Amino acid sequence: MSSRQDEILLADRDLCFIDVETTGPQFGYHEVIELGAVRVSPDAETLKGEMDFKLFPLHPKRITEQARIINGFSEDAWVGVAQNGADSWKRFAEFASGCVPVCHNPSFDRVFVTLGAKESSVTELGVDYHWVGTESLAWPLVRNGQIRKLSLENLCVLLGVPPEPKPHRALEGARACWAVYRRLVKIVEVDKNRKLFVA
Repeated sequence: MSSRQDEILLADRDLCFIDVETTGPQFGYHEVIELGAVRVSPDAETLKGEMDFKLFPLHPKRITEQARIINGFSEDAWVGVAQNGADSWKRFAEFASGCVPVCHNPSFDRVFVTLGAKESSVTELGVDYHWVGTESLAWPLVRNGQIRKLSLENLCVLLGVPPEPKPHRALEGARACWAVYRRLVKIVEVDKNRKLFVA
């Protein structure tokens, strides 16, 4: 991030909701085949833009059956999709620059995004190093018994958000993540003038 962007307070930065579809769960072995991103205002109320792209994997035979069921990948369905993702990753870096990234389970998305971009020689994404996770925001709902599993689909059902269509598309996942985030934030919102902790 540029020094000018560093001067913007964390709470005043746009949010970028990110979702990826991959050929499987293994970092460094499976690959990103689709990314969707939604950029919104810091309060998550105003849409500022959307983008997505597909990539043809270097190793399509490595896709797991579970991943194929989730995202509907087939070599025929991805015909004409570029294998070299440098232009796509650069476009994403420009789109998300200065944002705070938000994902459902950023420990997954962050690694795949970082590795995928690096493999295309895009080493600076320009996003904040804090990545917000909607599954962490929802943890109190697990503790109080309102939900048993922290999947995005389960949260959508609980919070009255239309679930992602199947097979999953990355942009639809990012949109669902945004909608879930807005509802979760309202649950945990407190009076800005009231201090939570007093030294």
